[in-house]
Amino acid sequence: MPLMTQIRNNLSKAFAIFAVFFIVYIVLDWGMDIGDRQRGGGGDVIGAVDGTEISYREFSELLRAQSEAYRQQTGNDPDDQTEQQIRSQVWNSVTQQALIELELERLGITVTDDEIRDILLGSNPPEAIANQFKDSLGVFNRAAYDRAVADPQNSQAWIQVERDLRRQRRIEKLQSILFASMRITDGELRQRFIDQNVTMEADYVLFDPNRLVPDSMIVVADSDIERHYNTSQDEFKVRAARKLKYVLFNLAPTGEDSAIVLAEMDRLTDQLNNGMDFMELARSYSEIPPEEKWVKHGELTRQRETAVFSARKGAFVGPVADVDGYHLIKVLDERRGEGEFVRASHILLNAVSGPDSVAQIEKARSLLQQVRGGADFAALALEHSQDVSNKAQGGELGWTGRGGWVAPFERAAFGARVGDVVGPVRTQFGWHLIKVTGRDSRELKVVQLSMKVNASPRSIDLAYARADDFAVLAEDEGFEKSAELSAYEVRETPEFTKGGFIPGLGVNDAVMNFAFTGKLDENSTPMTVAGGVAVFKVSAIREEGVRPLEDVKGIVRSQVVRKKKMDQLRERVNTFHATLTPSTDLLPAAQSLQNVNAQKSGPFKAGEAPLGVGRDYAFIGTALALNPGDLSKPFEGARGYYIVKLNSKTPFDSLKFSNDRNTLRDQLLQEKQNRLFSEWLTALRDKAEIQDYRDRFFR
Repeated sequence: MPLMTQIRNNLSKAFAIFAVFFIVYIVLDWGMDIGDRQRGGGGDVIGAVDGTEISYREFSELLRAQSEAYRQQTGNDPDDQTEQQIRSQVWNSVTQQALIELELERLGITVTDDEIRDILLGSNPPEAIANQFKDSLGVFNRAAYDRAVADPQNSQAWIQVERDLRRQRRIEKLQSILFASMRITDGELRQRFIDQNVTMEADYVLFDPNRLVPDSMIVVADSDIERHYNTSQDEFKVRAARKLKYVLFNLAPTGEDSAIVLAEMDRLTDQLNNGMDFMELARSYSEIPPEEKWVKHGELTRQRETAVFSARKGAFVGPVADVDGYHLIKVLDERRGEGEFVRASHILLNAVSGPDSVAQIEKARSLLQQVRGGADFAALALEHSQDVSNKAQGGELGWTGRGGWVAPFERAAFGARVGDVVGPVRTQFGWHLIKVTGRDSRELKVVQLSMKVNASPRSIDLAYARADDFAVLAEDEGFEKSAELSAYEVRETPEFTKGGFIPGLGVNDAVMNFAFTGKLDENSTPMTVAGGVAVFKVSAIREEGVRPLEDVKGIVRSQVVRKKKMDQLRERVNTFHATLTPSTDLLPAAQSLQNVNAQKSGPFKAGEAPLGVGRDYAFIGTALALNPGDLSKPFEGARGYYIVKLNSKTPFDSLKFSNDRNTLRDQLLQEKQNRLFSEWLTALRDKAEIQDYRDRFFR
């Protein structure tokens, strides 16, 4: 590889060290010059960000590069759904890059020629470049570097290097502005060290208002609800939100698409039957590169496993229909493996407590007698098994090696002979009757010819045509009525806010823009979404502000009830606390109290959930403030009032803290920078006008 080409290729890796938060921007900007593009109209515009146009040509180049990266990583061509996901990822990255570039321009961040010259010709050139001029001992050869800079043959390469250094330097300046006021205090460092290293154990008593104060003792007037609502409005502030109803036209393959692939597989099967070499056909037609490999039971899907392990060495089987398409498989060789595998079916009766437990055992024994009397095991499983995951398959569990089932089940299954029905066997899931249907230790060497079933262009066109027809009908007849007339399912999203994720649909700028620019009950044109095309209706609009009392009255009432219960409970808690001294053993002292939860927390750190408490920061913070042997005052936690006695706490290790200080600082700084950068980008995206015309170019 020529030296300057190697420098160009390695430069972006070094940039990741200089500006880790902007790596997506840099990588994309290497091949897509959004910042330098001219603004203005064009027939190939695929979108725009605040007036900065994104051309189809540039977008498609990036899309092609990402698709090729997927092929190299997986060895497969992306299917339609994966292609849509890649397209969405590229779109999000491109729009993000445009937002960053616009912000660089707004802030007037520039880099002069002198700055670039100082970087390249100074005493410490960028590491990615300098590394290309180091000898085997890592010594930088300055003379060779200077000759390469001066060589006219390298002029184009240096232009590219300078261009990318200029971009990188602008981003470093932006980074300096964003993070200029960011500091890590000694208190933050100390608290992070404590959170990660200090372990505590405590006894505690929980006074749960829901157990100790019946609802019948609480009277809530409308005035109580209104007063609490008026004094707690910060809790009910909301951003602008929307709901969408939509009809989705799936782009999944049709039966016709499946039949086309099956016909092609049948044609290949005929060629194999006429003596064609299997591997030659697989290399030519398989959509997954064919690979000879040894397989054990449980490593293939159940459909393929059954066919393959029933075949003789040298035979091929199929076409086998599976979830990912059709497969022809040739068995190349066979050997005995080290492990043994068992195939089994079961009938499960769930574990229950009390008197019903005896009835479950008797039922299991009765079913066992029926099987031994000649009843069909699969039919009984279908009728009686409570394992919904496999009862429809007659309780079939497939093949499993040792360690694949829970211990009691495994001992029974591996201890039985093929054809035996054993049980009832008790596990944590309940009572099992187990039928062993196979035992094998073989491993097979196989190669596969695989074809996926994808939606054909005709199927895709039909889906879009149906969406177009529905959109027209919805304008004339109304959205819901049109869906009812056409027998289409109407779905509705939960409320969502601007920017980011739409529940059930993911990130989709076009749908998001329609939701927040459309009027109530407005219908959309067909829009591409993950897995299909959809027609939308704005079904609800909520503007930014405080949620009305009517919408949150139930929540407010429950808060008032809790507050009144806690008020009633406070005196009881204080009375109990007054009987305690630091030397009191807390748990025995609480035994006289009814409906009070008194127990040990077990060992926990600040970032963990104490036993029976959960991640309650009031509890954890109180425990951290105590010394071993200290008794807390009553305090309010998430579940009620607590009294805590700290039994032990590992001492603060000053030496370890000193050693870990720099690592903790870097950790906290990176977390803060990541969080700030994410919030900054979200804010940019929320206020930006993003126009998405991808539907004009892609289906």
